[in-house]
Amino acid sequence: MKVMQLVITVAGEDRPDLIEELTRVIKECKCHILESRITELGAEFAGHLLVDGNWNHIVKLENALEALGARYRLKVATLRTKESRAEDENVIPYGVDIFASDQIDNIHELTAFFTSRGIKILDLSTSRYPAPYSNTPLFIARMIVKIPVATRIVSLRDEFLEFCDQQNLDAILEPVKR
Repeated sequence: MKVMQLVITVAGEDRPDLIEELTRVIKECKCHILESRITELGAEFAGHLLVDGNWNHIVKLENALEALGARYRLKVATLRTKESRAEDENVIPYGVDIFASDQIDNIHELTAFFTSRGIKILDLSTSRYPAPYSNTPLFIARMIVKIPVATRIVSLRDEFLEFCDQQNLDAILEPVKR
């Protein structure tokens, strides 16, 4: 049987048992979680999952998720994935860590820096919090980017550090260690 992958996005009011219910439905449908990002955002819950299973299990899961969404008043969206692209073999994953005083354009400027150079952003997570003692708003971001093998890393790093100096960002660009 052909194995399929399904992207699941879930959002709604947070409850203590929600993650357990979601994972139970996936398990009961004989699917497997390949990747997940599940978090509390304010008083809400949000999750993104990539699961796989045989086509009939994926169909069963899609129906079960619809029922789960109705039962818990969740917004659930699913998307069957396409085959992965061969271009992913010619890239090197790099991690980017950013620390800065909170500025409204930080996220946009960061993403524009990489995309304008043909670098795909694989993962982005950000948060804002008050600094200890001063309560100054601070911004942190963690990114995983896919740098094409043909890119001169030294030149990119120099450009990135210059960009960070101009934006008043403290940043690190380094290979992802597995």
